[in-house]
Amino acid sequence: MFQCLRPLAAQAPRGSRMMMATVVAAAISAANGHAQVVNGDFSQPAVKRLELLAQSQVKGWKTTDSKGQIEIWPDGYVDGGYVFKAPSGIKQFAEVNANSHGKLSQEVAGIQAGNQYGFSFWHRGRHSDTEADTIEVTVTDAGKEVWKRTFSTTRAAWKQYTVNVGVKTSGGPVVLAFASKATASKNDSVGNFLTGVRLDSSVVPPPCVANAVGDYQWTTDNRQTTKGNGKLENVGVVKLSADQKAVNNNSLKGVWQITNDCQVTIDWENGRYFDRLTMTKDGKQMTGTNQIGTIITGKKQ
Repeated sequence: MFQCLRPLAAQAPRGSRMMMATVVAAAISAANGHAQVVNGDFSQPAVKRLELLAQSQVKGWKTTDSKGQIEIWPDGYVDGGYVFKAPSGIKQFAEVNANSHGKLSQEVAGIQAGNQYGFSFWHRGRHSDTEADTIEVTVTDAGKEVWKRTFSTTRAAWKQYTVNVGVKTSGGPVVLAFASKATASKNDSVGNFLTGVRLDSSVVPPPCVANAVGDYQWTTDNRQTTKGNGKLENVGVVKLSADQKAVNNNSLKGVWQITNDCQVTIDWENGRYFDRLTMTKDGKQMTGTNQIGTIITGKKQ
């Protein structure tokens, strides 16, 4: 088929060659199992200031917002004296909380059954540099929810997350959805910035992200703090599971997440304890501190 299309594109009149080339590229892309999120950086339409736009004006995206609007921000927009920059190389972003705790979603076609696939996105809080906004990401394949997880990010910086969903089970489209779950502002219309969304067969997490799941021998070192017991201790094993749950051998339970730059956070017992660590790129060790400054090291078993 493609051998036939390419000569036709070359022979077509100049005015129609671009259209024919687009058809050829789309056909090749579909055959290779490649999907393309439409307007994943929310750059269409271009805006010069914060805009609340009707869903029909924002190409590719649907919303459950109470007024049917999608909120778009330009790079460098100033709100309340705070300059909100977009991630590097991106010009615009959306706020999932437009008028309410809404959900932005898109149906993505082009991934063949049997292919591995994943998604990536940039997320940031709006209200606080220390308290996070939380977004829930859901992947639905052939009407069945196949993946769901929450991600929490403060206003301090954009964080990029990449996930390998697994093997595509159907030949139909995938629905990728981003729902607001919580905001540091406690205001239903303030929080959860989103941009740089991708979903296809070529999205692969960095090694530290892909290798994070497993059992880690946990060591705590309070010799450099004034709040701990002043000792270096091996305190047991912490298990990070694929469903984002964390548990240690003392039955302490928590939730973990990791960014593309290998920053790991573990929220223990709904915020009672909080660990912030950096993982080596091979996923074999992480080092950081907890909420009182105790130095923590986890070595993969």
